[in-house]
Amino acid sequence: MSTILKQKFVAELLWWIITAIITVMILYPVWLNTKGFPFFIENTILIVVFITFSRYIFFLPISFIARMKWIKVFIIGATGFVFFIVTMSLGDFRNFMDEEGLQTLVKHLHVTRQTSMINYIKNEMVFFGVGSSITTILLAARMIMSLWRMRNSGRV
Repeated sequence: MSTILKQKFVAELLWWIITAIITVMILYPVWLNTKGFPFFIENTILIVVFITFSRYIFFLPISFIARMKWIKVFIIGATGFVFFIVTMSLGDFRNFMDEEGLQTLVKHLHVTRQTSMINYIKNEMVFFGVGSSITTILLAARMIMSLWRMRNSGRV
């Protein structure tokens, strides 16, 4: 394994560690203040997809997969499936808010704390849901552009 490839692998591993830390920091207040939040897995997926796909959109030339054609083709195909999961997760959350309400999750807290937690949960879930949807579409376009550049000009 060449030195540059090792450095890219270490950078990728470091990015995944940073993503995990950010995810824990965002979800910790929700875990601490709610009882039985039914969207932990979906919320985690939304945060990880948003951060990872944003990273690949902007830092693709210096990433581990920069010259790996078949991984890019796989990512293009997988983005449709990921887009479906992301939009369904966001839709399920919106349905939960409409039918049951976030108050049912934080009713044990003081009223002022309830309001702030409801706003926090709603805002971060919608932010990462919409952001994940957008970055999923943009990543597919970025991978297509990267493949085209690799084929025609040798760049990423």
